[in-house]
Amino acid sequence: MNSNYERYKILVFDLDGTLLNNSHEISFLTLEVLLTLGKDFKIIIATGRRLSEVKNVRNQLKEINIDNNYLVTANGAEVFLQENLIFRHAMSYDLVKEILKIRTVNVDVNLYTFDTWYSNSDVKSPIMKHFIRDLGLNVIITDLTELSVDSVSKIVYYCDDLATLDKLDNEIRSRDFQDIRVFFSSRDLLEVTNINANKYNAIKNIAFLESIPLCNVLAFGDNNNDYEMLKNLGKGVLMKNANEFLKINLANNEITRFSNNEDGVAKFLIDFFELDINYK
Repeated sequence: MNSNYERYKILVFDLDGTLLNNSHEISFLTLEVLLTLGKDFKIIIATGRRLSEVKNVRNQLKEINIDNNYLVTANGAEVFLQENLIFRHAMSYDLVKEILKIRTVNVDVNLYTFDTWYSNSDVKSPIMKHFIRDLGLNVIITDLTELSVDSVSKIVYYCDDLATLDKLDNEIRSRDFQDIRVFFSSRDLLEVTNINANKYNAIKNIAFLESIPLCNVLAFGDNNNDYEMLKNLGKGVLMKNANEFLKINLANNEITRFSNNEDGVAKFLIDFFELDINYK
């Protein structure tokens, strides 16, 4: 047990590209490390996925008795404690319909309410196909401007032509929409959320509830939707496989020596906390 072990109280992990390997699973070594740390740290998942989309991850965490902590979903739009919703920052459906008036060609548009996933076409995104195939999730294909809903947690645009998404990003930003946040959660996914919905704000609220200073929070991430928390929490660690935006704009942050597919988080924590766990 070293000084780092004494200092940090909360550990925050993004999922895809960070805690999970490329098979969307938590590796055995990572589970061993989390089991070791679980008794002394609050372990928080902070993901762009919705609650239903982390079912497999939560099942793995249940195996090591880590399933009763906070869970940040939809990139901070929703925060749960043991499946109970405690915070939500959503967009009004009227605002969403105005955003949807922006013309999109060859772009899949997805809307997520608190408990339902809607799309304007058959799902083509690889990660979304994983949710349907491996997690058994359902998507309702319909006219997105004719829904009977009051609010939307997030809009997600998918296109494999990155130039098309860049153009759409610029178009949305050029409009006078109030109180929205536009960002890339991965190279081929552009998201729109409530301006207050980000992982950093969610973790800040949790830390306040737990009376833990933000300087005692350690976080890991790999993509643009992790930027605020990696920049503003006590210590933000970038994955070796993090995108160039993070590596350029958070040039002073530490980077793991190994990627998400090489147990990068687990190996960093073993070294950082001097845990009695061996790895190759």
